Amino acid sequence: MKKLIRIVGVVLVVLSIGLGCFLVYNNIRKDKLEKERKIHIEEVKKHFSTYGLTNKETNLYKFENGKFEVYGKVNKNIKLVLSEIKDDYYSIKDLDLYVYYNDIDKIDEFTYNDRYKRYIVFNTNIKTKNITNFYDQDNNLVYSINNSYDFKVIIKDTDRYGIEFNNELLYINKSDVEKAYSNNNTSEKNKKNIRVITYHHIYSPKSESCNQTICLTLNKLEEQFKYLSDNNYLTLTLPELELYMDGKLQIPNKSTVLTFDDGTFVNYQAIELFGKYKINATMFLVTSWVSKDAHVSEYLALESHTHNMHNQYECPGYGMQGGGILCLSEEKIKNDLKTSQEKLGGSTYFAYPFFDWNERAIRLLKETGFRMAFVGAAGNDGISTPGVTDKFQIKRKTMFSDVTLNSFINEYLN
Repeated sequence: MKKLIRIVGVVLVVLSIGLGCFLVYNNIRKDKLEKERKIHIEEVKKHFSTYGLTNKETNLYKFENGKFEVYGKVNKNIKLVLSEIKDDYYSIKDLDLYVYYNDIDKIDEFTYNDRYKRYIVFNTNIKTKNITNFYDQDNNLVYSINNSYDFKVIIKDTDRYGIEFNNELLYINKSDVEKAYSNNNTSEKNKKNIRVITYHHIYSPKSESCNQTICLTLNKLEEQFKYLSDNNYLTLTLPELELYMDGKLQIPNKSTVLTFDDGTFVNYQAIELFGKYKINATMFLVTSWVSKDAHVSEYLALESHTHNMHNQYECPGYGMQGGGILCLSEEKIKNDLKTSQEKLGGSTYFAYPFFDWNERAIRLLKETGFRMAFVGAAGNDGISTPGVTDKFQIKRKTMFSDVTLNSFINEYLN
């Protein structure tokens, strides 16, 4: 009996020691885990930034019933604005969605391009299917979300709709749309037609001279740009104009298109005005005369005015000034157009030299990948109408040296 008592005592002592060791170990382990957790929390906090970039294709999460559930995907290299931290996840601003903290890298502040907010939405909505895929302008997948959405239509493209999502203009393929239906989204009417303005020589009288009627002083150009900016005019890019002419985009009444021909007499001070007033324009370059690097502005697009077919009377008796595109061999014309495109790093819009064109010229432009071309001459009102005007005969109104601000407002903008 005494022996049994001793054994029980020993067992109890051993159990007591073991329990003590376990408690000590458990406390040490808890302390270690707590420290690791604190370090991890600090890492998650330190990693957070208002502006982030996905470093891989990653999951999107929704927080439901006390836990994070996969709700879709976001592609790699997508910029996101983040708003707060919840556990190991960052919430996407204005969306009830999250990304895992380690799938995001910090980046510098950025702003979304909100130019689309200037367009007039269609009186049409779309309802998407249960999985909604969002694409960018170049048809790259941005988001895939396990949810159906209802959107106002901003762009009606051939096989997709442009809509607003997460403060961006994104696109949804028509195959992902359950239905499209009429809705009274706006009372503002689409502009019925558009005027395109053509400039040639811009010069500063302080250091240059120009006696041609198509010359305009730098001061007059700035006066016009300031008026457009102060009065909130939308100066269309040519891709926007193409969408508008195809009936795929609606624009406000205060809209116009500015183009510059040749590129030989537009000085650097004029180029600076595009950025100063945020005026979008297109310059048609003769690439054998001027390098595309001579005119650099984020607001100025460069398109083709041929490589070397801006020579008077190459085709005597043809057109206004015998532009070469009227009579040179098809091979020579196409080679010239392709050279121009290569020099510009690609071009799909064209201005006829001397405003000379014919049906063969249009066919050759189409065969070399151009999608729209511009005419224009003295006395031309410069007005083109969607669904009526041929896109290879877009009209332009020429700017002259004697145009005052008042005549610019009344004769070029109205």
